[in-house]
Amino acid sequence: MRSGKKPVHLAMTGGKLPRQRMWEAIRELAKGAGELSTYNVSRRAGQDDEAARDYLRALAKAGIVRQLKARDRDATWELLQDEGVEAPRVNKRGERMPPDGVECIWRALRIVGELSASEAAEQAHAGGAKITEDGARIYLQGLALAGYVTRDGGTAGKPSVFRLLPGRNSGPLHPIYQRNTYAQVYDPNLDRVVWMKGQSTEVERLRGLLREWLGIDDWQDGLIASADLVARTRKEVQA
Repeated sequence: MRSGKKPVHLAMTGGKLPRQRMWEAIRELAKGAGELSTYNVSRRAGQDDEAARDYLRALAKAGIVRQLKARDRDATWELLQDEGVEAPRVNKRGERMPPDGVECIWRALRIVGELSASEAAEQAHAGGAKITEDGARIYLQGLALAGYVTRDGGTAGKPSVFRLLPGRNSGPLHPIYQRNTYAQVYDPNLDRVVWMKGQSTEVERLRGLLREWLGIDDWQDGLIASADLVARTRKEVQA
């Protein structure tokens, strides 16, 4: 039975979910990039007017924006509460919706650095989201395929532990593991697909190492790199 909900890869425009693009447009316009109107939000976000109007009305019911002036099918708005980079999750009645489980997992991973699948599911539940241990494992495996985490353990009855690699903490928005059709990982922080099925993660790992080396600015003091960075670089060179 079809739910009518579009798969993630079809609901996206340029990778990011439509509401994320509209929220970014709202914040930019509120900061002076132009008039905060339904028309401008829809054009800047690449969405149709109806989608922008519905989201703005939902945000208004949640007290995040308020309508200033209506004109024909357009309207101007004021941003009352900037909630940061992540698009507010509200339904058409303005009620808050629980976060995605993978969103909670990515947030926890950025804080604690490593998680097993069961710990990831527990973190999601603590954040008010619903996701099974298997669902958490699938998402973490997707991050491993894209070179965001390493996977250790998983033998002799010990659960696998997924560790976030230094330099792969790309930002607050969770990387999206798309499995329905394309089998790829899209990172909204970078606004690009960082891994596709059949693609080696070696290039991404090496790019991450180079970013870390380029970030070192203590050459004159002899503090060239941490022992961990040197060890990981040697491991890549010897591979």
